[in-house]
Amino acid sequence: MKITIFLKIFKFFLFILYILCLTNSTLKEIWFSLALLFLSFPTLIKSAFFVQDSKLWIGSFLLFTSIFNMYKHFYGLEFKLIYPIYILIFGISSFLVFAIFRQNIHLKVFVICVFEVILLSIYKFAYINLFEFVFVQICFLFFVLANLLIRAKINTRSN
Repeated sequence: MKITIFLKIFKFFLFILYILCLTNSTLKEIWFSLALLFLSFPTLIKSAFFVQDSKLWIGSFLLFTSIFNMYKHFYGLEFKLIYPIYILIFGISSFLVFAIFRQNIHLKVFVICVFEVILLSIYKFAYINLFEFVFVQICFLFFVLANLLIRAKINTRSN
């Protein structure tokens, strides 16, 4: 059976499963997380069979986001306390693409995201005040922009 036909059948069954989950009164509150979860599965399967890095990134991002949203809902966590985790999910998805496809840009995105989460966590736990946080953020932003400009100049230089 062709993989595209299999994916269409799989998506249909996931849609039916999603509708069945919505009829359950306890799962209605996490309808968005379930939708993300059911969207991530075909995307990850398509990534595996067609070897597409973009499908792997979006599939893993949707999967991790849905899992964390469900965790956040069931434990009653407030968004203002845990929003750095969403930045970390962005980075973890990039790291997964780097680990499988060896694209260095995704490693850089992962490092930037992890550093940003560390900065936000340090600020949220009140180890630094707002002025110090803004100063470090601006320095980090200038470092990243300078690195991007240097890389762009190196890559556009003609031989």
